[in-house]
Amino acid sequence: MDQEPRELRLARLLGYVIILAIIVYAIEFFLTKDVYIVRKIIPVSNESLAITYANYLVRGIDALLVGIGGYLIILLLRRIINRYVIIKAPTESRHIINLVIEGVLYLSLVLAVLATLGINLTGAAIGGAVAGVTIGLAAQTFVSNLLSGFTVASSKTLSPGDSVILGSWIWGSPIIGKVKKISILFTDIVTINGNEVRVPNSAFLGNTIFTKLDTSHSILYPYTLSVNADVPAKDLQALAEAKIKDVFEKEKLKLPTIYFTAKTGTTNTFTILIYAEDLNDLNRILTYVNTAFDNAYWELKNKK
Repeated sequence: MDQEPRELRLARLLGYVIILAIIVYAIEFFLTKDVYIVRKIIPVSNESLAITYANYLVRGIDALLVGIGGYLIILLLRRIINRYVIIKAPTESRHIINLVIEGVLYLSLVLAVLATLGINLTGAAIGGAVAGVTIGLAAQTFVSNLLSGFTVASSKTLSPGDSVILGSWIWGSPIIGKVKKISILFTDIVTINGNEVRVPNSAFLGNTIFTKLDTSHSILYPYTLSVNADVPAKDLQALAEAKIKDVFEKEKLKLPTIYFTAKTGTTNTFTILIYAEDLNDLNRILTYVNTAFDNAYWELKNKK
Protein backbone atom coordinates (compact mmCIF):
# COMPACT_ATOMS: atom_id res chain seq x y z
CA MET A 1 0.00 0.00 0.00
CA ASP A 2 1.47 3.34 -1.07
CA GLN A 3 2.15 5.87 1.65
CA GLU A 4 0.21 9.13 1.41
CA PRO A 5 2.42 12.02 0.21
CA ARG A 6 3.61 14.29 3.00
CA GLU A 7 2.33 17.42 1.27
CA LEU A 8 -1.16 15.91 1.12
CA ARG A 9 -1.08 15.09 4.83
CA LEU A 10 -0.05 18.65 5.67
CA ALA A 11 -2.80 20.08 3.47
CA ARG A 12 -5.37 17.80 5.12
CA LEU A 13 -4.23 18.88 8.58
CA LEU A 14 -4.54 22.54 7.60
CA GLY A 15 -8.01 21.80 6.23
CA TYR A 16 -9.06 20.33 9.59
CA VAL A 17 -8.00 23.56 11.32
CA ILE A 18 -10.06 25.68 8.90
CA ILE A 19 -13.15 23.47 9.20
CA LEU A 20 -12.89 23.51 12.99
CA ALA A 21 -12.69 27.31 13.00
CA ILE A 22 -15.79 27.61 10.79
CA ILE A 23 -17.84 25.25 12.97
CA VAL A 24 -16.88 26.94 16.23
CA TYR A 25 -17.51 30.44 14.99
CA ALA A 26 -20.88 29.34 13.64
CA ILE A 27 -21.80 28.09 17.11
CA GLU A 28 -20.61 31.34 18.63
CA PHE A 29 -22.71 33.36 16.20
CA PHE A 30 -25.92 31.62 17.24
CA LEU A 31 -25.06 31.89 20.94
CA THR A 32 -24.45 35.62 20.81
CA LYS A 33 -27.39 36.40 18.51
CA ASP A 34 -30.02 34.27 20.19
CA VAL A 35 -30.13 34.38 24.01
CA TYR A 36 -33.03 31.91 23.93
CA ILE A 37 -30.56 29.14 23.00
CA VAL A 38 -28.50 29.94 26.09
CA ARG A 39 -31.61 29.79 28.30
CA LYS A 40 -32.33 26.35 26.93
CA ILE A 41 -28.80 25.18 27.71
CA ILE A 42 -28.46 26.88 31.11
CA PRO A 43 -31.72 27.86 32.92
CA VAL A 44 -31.39 31.51 34.08
CA SER A 45 -33.87 33.97 35.53
CA ASN A 46 -33.29 36.97 33.29
CA GLU A 47 -31.79 38.06 30.01
CA SER A 48 -28.83 39.85 31.64
CA LEU A 49 -27.59 36.61 33.20
CA ALA A 50 -28.18 34.82 29.90
CA ILE A 51 -25.93 37.31 28.13
CA THR A 52 -23.26 36.89 30.82
CA TYR A 53 -23.38 33.12 30.50
CA ALA A 54 -23.34 33.45 26.74
CA ASN A 55 -20.09 35.41 27.00
CA TYR A 56 -18.64 32.71 29.25
CA LEU A 57 -19.66 30.07 26.73
CA VAL A 58 -18.13 32.04 23.89
CA ARG A 59 -14.85 32.38 25.81
CA GLY A 60 -14.87 28.69 26.60
CA ILE A 61 -15.54 27.79 22.98
CA ASP A 62 -12.84 30.23 21.84
CA ALA A 63 -10.38 28.64 24.25
CA LEU A 64 -11.38 25.21 22.97
CA LEU A 65 -10.85 26.39 19.40
CA VAL A 66 -7.47 27.87 20.24
CA GLY A 67 -6.47 24.72 22.12
CA ILE A 68 -7.50 22.21 19.46
CA GLY A 69 -6.56 24.44 16.53
CA GLY A 70 -3.27 25.36 18.17
CA TYR A 71 -2.46 21.69 18.75
CA LEU A 72 -3.14 20.89 15.10
CA ILE A 73 -1.00 23.85 14.04
CA ILE A 74 1.81 22.61 16.32
CA LEU A 75 1.61 19.21 14.62
CA LEU A 76 1.85 20.99 11.28
CA LEU A 77 4.80 23.12 12.39
CA ARG A 78 6.60 20.11 13.89
CA ARG A 79 6.36 18.23 10.62
CA ILE A 80 7.71 21.21 8.72
CA ILE A 81 10.51 21.76 11.25
CA ASN A 82 11.43 18.07 11.27
CA ARG A 83 11.59 18.06 7.49
CA TYR A 84 13.60 21.23 6.93
CA VAL A 85 15.47 21.88 10.22
CA ILE A 86 15.85 18.85 12.50
CA ILE A 87 16.97 16.53 9.71
CA LYS A 88 19.94 18.84 9.00
CA ALA A 89 21.10 18.88 12.66
CA PRO A 90 23.71 16.41 14.00
CA THR A 91 22.14 13.05 14.86
CA GLU A 92 23.18 13.16 18.53
CA SER A 93 21.59 16.60 19.10
CA ARG A 94 18.31 16.14 17.22
CA HIS A 95 16.41 14.87 20.25
CA ILE A 96 17.48 17.83 22.40
CA ILE A 97 16.65 20.40 19.70
CA ASN A 98 13.27 18.77 19.16
CA LEU A 99 12.58 18.89 22.91
CA VAL A 100 13.37 22.62 23.11
CA ILE A 101 11.19 23.43 20.07
CA GLU A 102 8.28 21.43 21.47
CA GLY A 103 8.60 23.17 24.84
CA VAL A 104 8.44 26.62 23.21
CA LEU A 105 5.46 25.70 21.00
CA TYR A 106 3.37 24.13 23.77
CA LEU A 107 4.17 26.96 26.20
CA SER A 108 2.95 29.43 23.58
CA LEU A 109 -0.23 27.39 23.17
CA VAL A 110 -0.93 27.40 26.93
CA LEU A 111 -0.45 31.18 27.08
CA ALA A 112 -2.77 31.64 24.10
CA VAL A 113 -5.51 29.54 25.76
CA LEU A 114 -5.18 31.50 29.02
CA ALA A 115 -5.39 34.80 27.16
CA THR A 116 -8.49 33.61 25.31
CA LEU A 117 -10.15 32.75 28.62
CA GLY A 118 -9.55 36.34 29.74
CA ILE A 119 -6.99 35.47 32.41
CA ASN A 120 -4.64 38.30 33.30
CA LEU A 121 -1.30 37.07 32.07
CA THR A 122 0.56 39.77 34.03
CA GLY A 123 -0.67 38.34 37.32
CA ALA A 124 -0.10 34.84 36.04
CA ALA A 125 3.42 35.83 35.02
CA ILE A 126 4.19 37.11 38.53
CA GLY A 127 2.87 33.94 40.08
CA GLY A 128 4.68 31.92 37.46
CA ALA A 129 7.91 33.76 38.21
CA VAL A 130 7.69 32.85 41.89
CA ALA A 131 6.83 29.27 41.02
CA GLY A 132 9.57 29.28 38.38
CA VAL A 133 12.21 30.33 40.89
CA THR A 134 11.11 27.58 43.27
CA ILE A 135 10.99 24.94 40.56
CA GLY A 136 14.22 26.27 39.04
CA LEU A 137 16.11 25.81 42.29
CA ALA A 138 14.73 22.31 42.63
CA ALA A 139 15.46 21.45 38.99
CA GLN A 140 18.86 23.15 38.79
CA THR A 141 20.75 19.89 38.28
CA PHE A 142 18.27 18.69 35.67
CA VAL A 143 18.49 21.93 33.67
CA SER A 144 22.28 21.96 33.97
CA ASN A 145 22.46 18.41 32.62
CA LEU A 146 20.04 19.31 29.83
CA LEU A 147 22.02 22.35 28.68
CA SER A 148 25.32 20.51 29.05
CA GLY A 149 24.02 17.62 26.98
CA PHE A 150 22.90 20.03 24.26
CA THR A 151 26.29 21.79 24.32
CA VAL A 152 28.30 18.55 24.22
CA ALA A 153 26.20 17.11 21.39
CA SER A 154 25.88 20.24 19.25
CA SER A 155 29.56 21.23 19.57
CA LYS A 156 30.63 17.66 18.73
CA THR A 157 32.98 17.67 21.72
CA LEU A 158 32.04 14.04 22.08
CA SER A 159 30.41 11.68 19.63
CA PRO A 160 29.32 8.05 19.95
CA GLY A 161 32.28 5.80 19.17
CA ASP A 162 34.97 8.25 20.37
CA SER A 163 37.78 6.79 22.48
CA VAL A 164 38.50 9.28 25.24
CA ILE A 165 40.09 10.02 28.58
CA LEU A 166 37.86 12.04 30.90
CA GLY A 167 39.79 13.63 33.74
CA SER A 168 38.00 15.49 36.53
CA TRP A 169 38.35 16.24 40.23
CA ILE A 170 34.74 15.09 40.60
CA TRP A 171 35.49 11.38 40.21
CA GLY A 172 39.24 11.25 40.87
CA SER A 173 40.87 8.67 38.60
CA PRO A 174 40.47 9.38 34.86
CA ILE A 175 37.81 7.47 32.97
CA ILE A 176 39.24 5.74 29.92
CA GLY A 177 36.77 4.27 27.48
CA LYS A 178 34.59 4.59 24.41
CA VAL A 179 31.51 6.81 24.20
CA LYS A 180 28.44 4.64 23.74
CA LYS A 181 25.58 7.14 23.88
CA ILE A 182 24.92 10.83 24.53
CA SER A 183 21.43 11.48 25.88
CA ILE A 184 19.69 14.52 27.34
CA LEU A 185 20.97 14.03 30.90
CA PHE A 186 23.81 11.51 30.75
CA THR A 187 26.66 10.27 28.60
CA ASP A 188 27.28 6.52 28.66
CA ILE A 189 30.90 5.34 28.38
CA VAL A 190 32.14 1.76 28.18
CA THR A 191 35.51 1.67 29.99
CA ILE A 192 38.53 -0.41 29.07
CA ASN A 193 37.55 -2.75 31.90
CA GLY A 194 34.24 -3.48 30.17
CA ASN A 195 31.89 -1.79 32.63
CA GLU A 196 29.51 0.96 31.59
CA VAL A 197 29.77 4.34 33.31
CA ARG A 198 26.98 6.91 33.17
CA VAL A 199 28.43 10.42 33.54
CA PRO A 200 26.07 13.39 34.25
CA ASN A 201 26.36 15.92 31.46
CA SER A 202 26.66 18.77 33.97
CA ALA A 203 30.11 17.42 34.90
CA PHE A 204 31.41 18.26 31.43
CA LEU A 205 31.17 22.05 31.57
CA GLY A 206 34.17 23.55 33.35
CA ASN A 207 34.90 20.42 35.38
CA THR A 208 36.27 17.91 32.88
CA ILE A 209 39.30 17.69 30.60
CA PHE A 210 38.68 15.73 27.40
CA THR A 211 41.50 13.85 25.70
CA LYS A 212 40.59 12.11 22.46
CA LEU A 213 42.63 9.00 21.82
CA ASP A 214 41.61 8.41 18.21
CA THR A 215 44.12 9.16 15.47
CA SER A 216 43.86 8.54 11.74
CA HIS A 217 44.88 4.87 11.94
CA SER A 218 45.00 3.88 15.63
CA ILE A 219 44.46 4.88 19.22
CA LEU A 220 47.21 6.92 20.88
CA TYR A 221 47.33 6.68 24.67
CA PRO A 222 49.87 8.78 26.62
CA TYR A 223 50.97 6.82 29.68
CA THR A 224 53.06 8.21 32.52
CA LEU A 225 55.21 5.80 34.51
CA SER A 226 57.24 6.66 37.61
CA VAL A 227 60.14 4.53 38.83
CA ASN A 228 62.50 4.85 41.78
CA ALA A 229 65.60 6.81 40.81
CA ASP A 230 68.05 4.41 42.49
CA VAL A 231 68.95 2.93 39.09
CA PRO A 232 70.26 4.95 36.10
CA ALA A 233 67.34 6.20 34.00
CA LYS A 234 69.25 5.76 30.75
CA ASP A 235 70.05 2.12 31.48
CA LEU A 236 66.51 1.43 32.68
CA GLN A 237 64.98 2.91 29.52
CA ALA A 238 67.33 0.95 27.22
CA LEU A 239 66.71 -2.37 29.00
CA ALA A 240 62.92 -1.81 29.19
CA GLU A 241 62.78 -0.92 25.49
CA ALA A 242 64.58 -4.15 24.62
CA LYS A 243 62.17 -6.24 26.69
CA ILE A 244 59.15 -4.37 25.24
CA LYS A 245 60.45 -4.94 21.70
CA ASP A 246 60.70 -8.71 22.27
CA VAL A 247 57.13 -8.97 23.54
CA PHE A 248 55.56 -6.56 21.04
CA GLU A 249 57.17 -8.23 18.03
CA LYS A 250 55.81 -11.61 19.19
CA GLU A 251 52.34 -10.13 19.68
CA LYS A 252 52.59 -8.15 16.42
CA LEU A 253 51.98 -4.85 18.17
CA LYS A 254 53.28 -1.42 17.21
CA LEU A 255 56.22 -0.39 19.39
CA PRO A 256 55.54 2.48 21.79
CA THR A 257 57.59 5.66 21.90
CA ILE A 258 59.34 6.18 25.26
CA TYR A 259 60.67 9.46 26.67
CA PHE A 260 62.48 10.20 29.92
CA THR A 261 60.50 13.30 30.82
CA ALA A 262 61.26 14.17 34.46
CA LYS A 263 63.52 13.52 37.42
CA THR A 264 62.29 14.65 40.83
CA GLY A 265 64.64 13.64 43.62
CA THR A 266 63.90 9.97 44.24
CA THR A 267 61.73 9.39 41.18
CA ASN A 268 62.33 9.07 37.44
CA THR A 269 59.30 9.71 35.21
CA PHE A 270 58.83 8.24 31.75
CA THR A 271 56.17 9.20 29.21
CA ILE A 272 55.16 6.28 27.00
CA LEU A 273 53.08 6.84 23.87
CA ILE A 274 51.16 3.62 23.36
CA TYR A 275 49.58 2.75 20.01
CA ALA A 276 46.64 0.33 19.84
CA GLU A 277 44.37 -0.80 17.05
CA ASP A 278 41.48 -1.23 19.48
CA LEU A 279 40.78 0.33 22.85
CA ASN A 280 40.07 -3.14 24.25
CA ASP A 281 43.76 -4.00 23.73
CA LEU A 282 44.93 -1.19 26.01
CA ASN A 283 44.91 -3.12 29.29
CA ARG A 284 46.93 -5.95 27.75
CA ILE A 285 49.49 -3.51 26.30
CA LEU A 286 49.80 -1.68 29.63
CA THR A 287 50.51 -5.01 31.30
CA TYR A 288 53.36 -5.67 28.86
CA VAL A 289 54.84 -2.19 29.40
CA ASN A 290 54.60 -2.27 33.18
CA THR A 291 56.03 -5.79 33.35
CA ALA A 292 58.96 -4.82 31.11
CA PHE A 293 59.86 -1.80 33.23
CA ASP A 294 59.45 -3.75 36.46
CA ASN A 295 61.70 -6.59 35.27
CA ALA A 296 64.27 -4.13 33.91
CA TYR A 297 64.31 -2.19 37.20
CA TRP A 298 64.90 -5.23 39.36
CA GLU A 299 67.48 -6.63 36.97
CA LEU A 300 69.50 -3.43 37.26
CA LYS A 301 68.83 -3.19 40.98
CA ASN A 302 70.14 -6.71 41.66
CA LYS A 303 73.35 -5.98 39.74
CA LYS A 304 74.41 -3.47 42.38
